[in-house]
Amino acid sequence: MTAEVQHGFASFQPRARLLKLIGAELISDEVVAVTELVKNAHDADATIVTIRFKGAGEEARVEVIDDGLGMDRQTLLSGWMEPAGSTKLGASRRVTAKGRRVLGEKGLGRFAADKLGRKLELLSRRKGAAAEIHAVFDWDLFDSDTHMLSDIESRWEIRPAREIRSHGTLLRIDGLRTQWTERMFRRLSTRLARLRCPFEDRADFTIRIESDAFPDYSGELASGFLDRAPYHMDATFNGADTVRVSVGSGPSAVHRWNGPSLTCGPVRARLYAFDLETESLSKVGPRAEARAWLREWSGVSVYRDGFRVWPYGEPHDDWLRLDQRRVNNPVVRLSNNQVVGFVEITQDGNPELRDQTNREGIVHTQAFEDLRRFLYFALQMIEAERQAVRHPTASRKPRGLAPADQTAPADDRLALLLSTVNGRLGAQLRGALSESREQRTQEAQQHRRFLDGYTELAAVGQAALGLSVEAHVALSQLTSAIADLRASDSRRAKGAEPLAAVEQHLGVLAERLSMLSAIEAGTVRRRRTIEVGAEIESFRRIFAPLMAARGTRMRLEQPEDVVIRAEINPQSFRRVLHILLSNSLDWLHGVDDPVVLASVKVTASSCEILFSDNGPGIAAEVAERIFEPMFSLKEGGQGMGLTIARHLVKLAGGSVHAVIDRRRRGATIRVALPRKRSRST
Repeated sequence: MTAEVQHGFASFQPRARLLKLIGAELISDEVVAVTELVKNAHDADATIVTIRFKGAGEEARVEVIDDGLGMDRQTLLSGWMEPAGSTKLGASRRVTAKGRRVLGEKGLGRFAADKLGRKLELLSRRKGAAAEIHAVFDWDLFDSDTHMLSDIESRWEIRPAREIRSHGTLLRIDGLRTQWTERMFRRLSTRLARLRCPFEDRADFTIRIESDAFPDYSGELASGFLDRAPYHMDATFNGADTVRVSVGSGPSAVHRWNGPSLTCGPVRARLYAFDLETESLSKVGPRAEARAWLREWSGVSVYRDGFRVWPYGEPHDDWLRLDQRRVNNPVVRLSNNQVVGFVEITQDGNPELRDQTNREGIVHTQAFEDLRRFLYFALQMIEAERQAVRHPTASRKPRGLAPADQTAPADDRLALLLSTVNGRLGAQLRGALSESREQRTQEAQQHRRFLDGYTELAAVGQAALGLSVEAHVALSQLTSAIADLRASDSRRAKGAEPLAAVEQHLGVLAERLSMLSAIEAGTVRRRRTIEVGAEIESFRRIFAPLMAARGTRMRLEQPEDVVIRAEINPQSFRRVLHILLSNSLDWLHGVDDPVVLASVKVTASSCEILFSDNGPGIAAEVAERIFEPMFSLKEGGQGMGLTIARHLVKLAGGSVHAVIDRRRRGATIRVALPRKRSRST
């Protein structure tokens, strides 16, 4: 019996949970999800996008708000709600109305929202429209084995605008699937800070994070210590056979590419290298903060049309195999955690460098290998510069100088050189050499004065340390004696009040003596986090009796409800305050209503303390000299206090200088300390 032939056509009938499966493959984690939503805001020509985290636990919520073009009904129904579709101005256009290169071409916005939470509330308003569109999505409804994708319906409405002020989009995500931790916020802050190339103009697109649970990560994102890198270079390949290289602050040089031709297209690379030794990092910034920043930023990132291509440059993503390369020559080669790099390509100029389907990485073609070869060339240039700085070659001996003369002091060698060239070289060279010798002599004299001043203070300090130990013993014995006296004479109420007063004065004296305690050897450079306002308040309380005896008041001004933290050894900070207060008290003698003011404020990277008084002030012509050793305007003054204060603050990575403002009465000294802040803001 012959079977009947049947034929026809069939179409795929996607189950509802297909949306969940695709999203899980394309969106690897919550940080990637937020990043995709930020890209959507960029493609909507927004000038600012804010990621706002509210609450904690089950009530936690994420809002992504932008001031972009916004959506209307047609855009929502025919674009946003079509999985794998895009609302990006049609397939034929790859740039926005503002000329931005479109980033979110695969329609991942709805998957990102699902990754973050169970419910999504979408509000959007077109520019000039009086109404806003409002839609609600319950993603859990799609997690079904029985329902088809077309069976799930989500409610939408067009209503008078009440939440979107002018134009833009708000995505309100509830029922968060993961509780956000500080580590996740740190990853998000770093990832968004690196989303755009640091050298692009960021004025037209700003990213902000707001969080009530982790306020340290709030604010506009910044790029940290790039401008303080000890080594940096810029290399540009024109796409044919020429490379232009600029190393450090030197002029650019043009190199001919002699190896096999590069098929990657025009490329620009900017590399920054750091030394990881403690002393070297301390020149970059607070060591702990600089190391933490390097852990987050190290690696070479790739940017296409100004926006980052993942995962290049992520922690532990050593796509250039720098660590393996360093094994063969550890002295010269840089490791991955020493380099912060930025590679700039474009969609039009580098068509052979194509994204992988999941948008995480570039397809490994010959063009990709050529890109690597170009970057190895750039790395060799910056490594050579680093070696030249770290291991400079010995200077050649000037003619006419015997080998033994090289061990002579510099000023003696200059004198010998002058006698050698005199009569044979022009007056200009002789003048330059004479000037150099005179400058060297002045520096030597200043150095001797500096050592003399420190020698005297060291002798006094050594005696003070010994006396402070004996004084602490005596204070302890006095305190014990008072306690015994109070216990044996407790029935006499008359003696209680005087004893309490004596105990109070002894406590104040003990706190003052604690400033004479020696800082543990080797820890004066070790910074710790202090609360500046609390430290100044404690200092003011300790020295209140001394100021009261001189009729002087001290006020503290600082922002309300803000804890300002800085990095400095606490004992060093108290000694700086003591030096500044002692100077003010000396100059406030005879002033009506003498006042000392400590005003605290913060900038993006530092904490500033303005320490001022209403005394006679500092003349502009001596404003810088007051920090020189042995320079003093006071009769009988040693002239070392401000020298030591500046040195202590400098060890903490800060600065001290006098503020000259004729509108101010009295003297003002500005102390700037590294601010203890979030690594990402």
